[in-house]
Amino acid sequence: MRALFNPVIVPELGQVILRPGKNLLPLFHRRVLVVSEPEELKELPSGLLPNQEQQLGNDPRWRPFLTNERVINAAGGTDSLIYWLDQSIVCQRESDYHAKNFTTMRYGHSAIRLCWHCDNQVHGHNSPALDELADRSAAEWVINQARIWLALPEGHQVTAHEISWWAVVKKASDLLPEHAIRISLRMPAPEEKSGAKKESDVVWETPIHDIIGERIEQIKPIIALVEDDEPPAGFMLRPKLKRLECEKYTRWVKSQQCACCGAPADDPHHVIGYGLGGMGTKTHDLFVIPLCRRHHDELHRDVTAWEAEYGSQLLLFVQTFNRALGIGAISIGKLKGVEDA
Repeated sequence: MRALFNPVIVPELGQVILRPGKNLLPLFHRRVLVVSEPEELKELPSGLLPNQEQQLGNDPRWRPFLTNERVINAAGGTDSLIYWLDQSIVCQRESDYHAKNFTTMRYGHSAIRLCWHCDNQVHGHNSPALDELADRSAAEWVINQARIWLALPEGHQVTAHEISWWAVVKKASDLLPEHAIRISLRMPAPEEKSGAKKESDVVWETPIHDIIGERIEQIKPIIALVEDDEPPAGFMLRPKLKRLECEKYTRWVKSQQCACCGAPADDPHHVIGYGLGGMGTKTHDLFVIPLCRRHHDELHRDVTAWEAEYGSQLLLFVQTFNRALGIGAISIGKLKGVEDA
């Protein structure tokens, strides 16, 4: 049980008086923990707080994100939410009477835990009260799933930074509330000026979701390889081979140091010879090495002499490819048909 009180301070006696009321007196039957009012609870009235452990779940600014269908699917899906609710033996609906048996009612892409009596009363109905119960279930469950994924201990209060990182990993960052992005990027809240505004006072700002999108793009792998153990072409006797093109990867290779002299590279050289490529064609964009313009021209003038001096193209390719894998420029995706983690 948690509650929010307005204390009455008596400095002369060194005492603080609280008026919990008769219904909240059981809260003081044992020792209580006193903490300062969290920022997210300042707008709530005094009294009993919602029976929800995670403070983010009570924040109305987070509700649209925590109850979004994409976020629920990223956390495990409605079936997983229902399994989690099945462990509870408390009816979520307020009623003068509750049966001893319980069931979980699917409600939209969320669910509600009810006793049999309440389930008979509301089954098949829709109402704002049921919407609130379903949203509360989804919000609490999503936060709990994020806490488990982040390997945080039970009872830990998940912060805005933590849930934001979870959203980035689960590819749901575009759904984050604006205030959460501002917190993560340490950006001040926008100033709201009352009254009429002149056209000259209007200042254009980059949309907040575009800013976080650019930051996330910087840490994404250049290539995410997807496994397929049964490619359709593999069942053909003489399949027509396709050339893999990836401009982002060749652009990354071009940004590396020259494999010969260590100077900034100018070109992503496609390996030639060794049965790769063909007359007038290039090999796959993965089979490239970074070269400066001088060493690239030398290679094409005399491949044999170039390799005698700087080494095999295949060895340099393996070194380049190994580095790309090691630093995450190339990552392994999921099996076909399996959602990203």
